[in-house]
Amino acid sequence: MSLTEPSEGAAASVEADKPPVLRLWDVRFGYHPPSAVLEHATCTLETGSICIMIGPNAAGKTTMIRLMLGLLAPWSGQVLLDGREVAGLSAAQRAAKVGYVPQGTHIPFAFNVHEVVEMGRHALDHDAAKVNWALQCCDLASQRHRVFAELSAGQQQRVLLARALAQVGAGVGQRGDGRVLLLDEPTSAMDLLHTHETMHILQQQAQRGLAVLVVLHDLNLAARYADRIWLLHEGHLLRDAGWAEVLRPEVLEPVYGVRLTAHPLGGEGRPLFSAELTDTLRDEAPAPQRPSAEDAR
Repeated sequence: MSLTEPSEGAAASVEADKPPVLRLWDVRFGYHPPSAVLEHATCTLETGSICIMIGPNAAGKTTMIRLMLGLLAPWSGQVLLDGREVAGLSAAQRAAKVGYVPQGTHIPFAFNVHEVVEMGRHALDHDAAKVNWALQCCDLASQRHRVFAELSAGQQQRVLLARALAQVGAGVGQRGDGRVLLLDEPTSAMDLLHTHETMHILQQQAQRGLAVLVVLHDLNLAARYADRIWLLHEGHLLRDAGWAEVLRPEVLEPVYGVRLTAHPLGGEGRPLFSAELTDTLRDEAPAPQRPSAEDAR
C-alpha cells in the first residue's frame, strides 16, 4: 500500500452478506486426454474476503486460475462468473470484471512502467486518474518512466499488480461492485516490505467489495492474511474452508511431506509454521483424503 493512501474505517468494509462471484462446479480438466490435472473441483469465490490457494508444485493451482479466466475450457463441469459461463464471455466482458496478475510476464519492446500499467485499461475506457492511483498505490510513481524490462523481478511484479488495479481496482471511497482479482504467486520475488504492502493492498480491495484469490507457497503469509483457504493436491481440491480449519499440521503434513509445528500468534491465534524435513514422514502420515466425485457435487 502506498504510505500516502488514507486508511479506511470499519464502515468501508463490505457487508456481511457476500454473494458468490466466481464458481467452479464439478470441473474436470487436463492437457493430454485422458489424464486429468484437475478432478471434480467445486468451489466458490466470494466478494469481501481474501481466499488463498495453496498446495505443492503441480497441484493444479495455475490451471484452476486459467480456467477461471476463461483461457481454458473444462472437459466437464462449469466455470461461472456472475452465473454466466466464463468461456462464453467476450474478452471485453471478462476484462471489465476480472483482473489477473500472472507469476511473471515477458513484455517485448521498451515499454515503460506507465505504459504497462495503462495496458490494464486497454479493453476499457481510458482513465488516467485510475492509472495514476494504481501507480501510487504500488509505490511506482517515481518509477513510471523506467523501462519495464530493466526492472528487478520484484519491481516487475508490482507493475503487474498496478496494471490489474488500474483495470478492476477500487480506490478510496469506491466500491468493487463484484469485480475479481486473481493473482498467481504475486509476491514471490518481492522484498519483505513490498510483500506485506501488497497483501495489505489486497485486504483493502476485499474490504471495498472485490473478490480476491491469491496463489501462495508461503504458508506463513497465507496464515496471516487469508480469510479462506483452498488446498489443492495432485489435482484434487482437498479443502475449501476458513483458515483455522485448514492451516493445521495434521491437515498440511500429508500434503507437503514435512513435519510442521504451529506457533499461535496474536489474538486470533493465527499460526506461524516451522518445518522440519524428515525421511519417515511420508511413510508415517496417512494419505490426504480426496473428495469423491459425489462429494464435489
